[in-house]
Amino acid sequence: MKQKHINIILVSLTFVFAVWLTNFTAVGYFLKRNYTYSNYNGTFRHNEYRLKGIGYNNRDEGYRIFLGKYPGIKNKQLYRTFTLDPWRFWEWHEWYYHYDRFKLPYISEKEIKKNREKEGLDRQ
Repeated sequence: MKQKHINIILVSLTFVFAVWLTNFTAVGYFLKRNYTYSNYNGTFRHNEYRLKGIGYNNRDEGYRIFLGKYPGIKNKQLYRTFTLDPWRFWEWHEWYYHYDRFKLPYISEKEIKKNREKEGLDRQ
């Protein structure tokens, strides 16, 4: 029975160390995905490219400029086009520090395409 407890403790410590290593060191920086955003019909797109310096803060500024150029747009909601994947433990600190990124409603590429067709944006 003692061996089972020791194994559980070792596995738990290994997992805690992996979470710490990937969330609070440079190792995790390279594992994170590039988050993507869109409006309802895809006329505004934003990608966070970590290694190119286009990040979280640029998203809101870019969308504000877009809305200023196109004030007549009917749906002003910004959507995330990435799914929530809690199993990606190397991104857990993103959930803590930039929670509003994950609170945005989700829209799929299929739904964006449907909205574009409905508005006649894909016609040649």
